[in-house]
Amino acid sequence: MKRGHVPLRTCRGCSGKFPRRALLRFTLGPGGPAAGEGPGRGYYVCSKAACLDKVLDRRNLSRLAGRLMSERDAEQLKQALLDTHGERR
Repeated sequence: MKRGHVPLRTCRGCSGKFPRRALLRFTLGPGGPAAGEGPGRGYYVCSKAACLDKVLDRRNLSRLAGRLMSERDAEQLKQALLDTHGERR
């Protein structure tokens, strides 16, 4: 990696490009949704409340996961993201 290079990632809520460290990351692996680093397909979302709510809408989350997600799973993931990354709204 080049010195001074800042990796950019795309927010799944607003499609904005941000430095990786400024975004919240979650994964949808075989064990279900999880916040932070871990196995499975990773997604990024900025800390704006509207983006977080949009991405964690049960229908959107189900589409990303490729399977039906319950409202409880979406709420648990949202809480885990906020616990892991801190309240950044």
